[in-house]
Amino acid sequence: MDNSSEESSDNESEGLKVIKIILLGQSGCGKTSIVLRWIDNSFTENTATTIGASFYLKNVLIGEKMIPIRLWDTSGQERFKSLAPLYYREAAGVILVLDTQDLLSLERLQYWMEEIKKNCNTLPVICLALNKHDLFSNQQQQEIIYEKSEKFAKKINAKFIKTSAKTGLGIDELFENIAKSIVQKHENHIKFRRFSECQSQITLNRQKKKKKKKNAVNIMNNKYPTRLLILKDTFCFIEALIIEN
Repeated sequence: MDNSSEESSDNESEGLKVIKIILLGQSGCGKTSIVLRWIDNSFTENTATTIGASFYLKNVLIGEKMIPIRLWDTSGQERFKSLAPLYYREAAGVILVLDTQDLLSLERLQYWMEEIKKNCNTLPVICLALNKHDLFSNQQQQEIIYEKSEKFAKKINAKFIKTSAKTGLGIDELFENIAKSIVQKHENHIKFRRFSECQSQITLNRQKKKKKKKNAVNIMNNKYPTRLLILKDTFCFIEALIIEN
């Protein structure tokens, strides 16, 4: 288990050194199964309930760079809520997992969004995974869940992906999508920071140039003072007398 100090996404550097992604959702929705399918392409029917959180690491090639993805598979149980600040800290991405067989997981989406906003310093990249797609049997229920899930994903500006840890459906797409989105967000942040620094430097240079010009005018005025004589009851300019020092 790695120290938390090594989990930083290094948002202030030029390149990402590690990407932290957390999985959130109701207990039993398949978070651990999704992770294990992606990490070592395995699936177990009866996966043990996660106690607190489990940690996984996988290196992923994004563009031309190999970036470590650090996954936090969190417990959906209420009794581990006090550990939330540790889970969310410096998370660059969040995967919200829904269970097609559990409508409560759909109703709890807003709760998880509030937890994200409360515990994350900045809003991370979010993906919505509708898991256990292989277990859909009721066409009407399927359409209802699809519609509500997609609507919520659009509301929070998240990518909506159908997944099945059992068959592998959408698993690679899910992690590739969120990893690339995080890298793109980081690159945009760097570009914006550079642009802001450039604009600040331009403004500073203009202020220096303006100040330099003003100082030059003051020197000239001190060397050649001008005396204005104004006739009483008039605003006419009468005389400007240049007196050399």
